[in-house]
Amino acid sequence: MRFDSTIAAWSERQRLLFVERLLFWRGTINRKDLCDHFGISLPQATKDLVAYTTLNSSACHYDVRRKCYVASGSMEAVLSEPDFSGDMEVVGVSMRDSLGEGEFVLGMSRPPRFADVTIHRKLSLAASGYRSLEVTYWSVRSGKSEKRRISPRGFGYDGLRWHVRAYCHRDESFKDFVVGRFQSVGAARACDRVDVVDVDWLETEVLKFRANRELPEAKRKALEMDYGMVNGELVLPVRRAMRIYALRRLGFIQNSLEAGSLNELKQLEWLGTG
Repeated sequence: MRFDSTIAAWSERQRLLFVERLLFWRGTINRKDLCDHFGISLPQATKDLVAYTTLNSSACHYDVRRKCYVASGSMEAVLSEPDFSGDMEVVGVSMRDSLGEGEFVLGMSRPPRFADVTIHRKLSLAASGYRSLEVTYWSVRSGKSEKRRISPRGFGYDGLRWHVRAYCHRDESFKDFVVGRFQSVGAARACDRVDVVDVDWLETEVLKFRANRELPEAKRKALEMDYGMVNGELVLPVRRAMRIYALRRLGFIQNSLEAGSLNELKQLEWLGTG
C-alpha cells in the first residue's frame, strides 16, 4: 500500500480515493460519478480518471460500450487499505440514484442524543486550548445539578453518545462527562493543572474473548468467523479510558466484569486483559 507523493493537492487526493473506492467495491466508475459527488466539471473528471489509471494502470480498463471504467478482477488498491465499513458509506451514496428499490447501504436507526451545539463548541475549544470551564452538570449519582470546574482534554464516542474526557478540579481526577447532561458551560479561563497526565487516556489494554463454551459447536464456529478469531481468541486493544464502553457494547454486565461473568447475550466469555 502506498500513497503517491506526486499527488499534491488534498482535494485531488480525495477525488482519486473516491475513484479507487468505487472501482474496488462497485466495480465501475464514470465521469458523472465524480461530477455529482464533488461538483466538478466534466473535463476535470476526465483528468482525474486519467490520473488514476496512470497511477494504477492494472486496476481497470475503459469499456466503450458501457462508457465507464471497469475494474479488473485482479485490482489492488494503492492509495488506501480497503475498509468495508468506512468505504461503504461513500459507495452507498454513489448508488443511491441508480437503485429503484431502496438504498444500497442502510445503517441502524438510533434515537438521537441531544447536546446543544454551543456547549459542544465551548467544550471543544477549551480542550483544544487547554482551558478550564465552570459548568453545571446533571449528576445521575446525586440526582441533582452540580456546579464544578473541569478542564476538557478530549472526546470519546461509545456508539450511542459523546463523552468529554476532563480533569475534574473538585474531585482531582479525570472523568467522563456525557455531553448531553451539561446544563450550562461558562467562560473559559486558564487551567492551573495542565501538567496533570491522564494515564488512562494514554494507556492501551488488550481485552481477550472466546466463544462461550456452553454454546453448540456450530454456533461457536460462527462466532469465531464473525469476529475473525485466531486460535479461538478475539484480541481487542482499547484505551483504558474506553474499556468500559467496549465491554458494554459487547453486552457484558457492568457490575460483574471482574468475575469474568457471561455477557447478557451468552455469546462470549471475557478472558480478561492481556
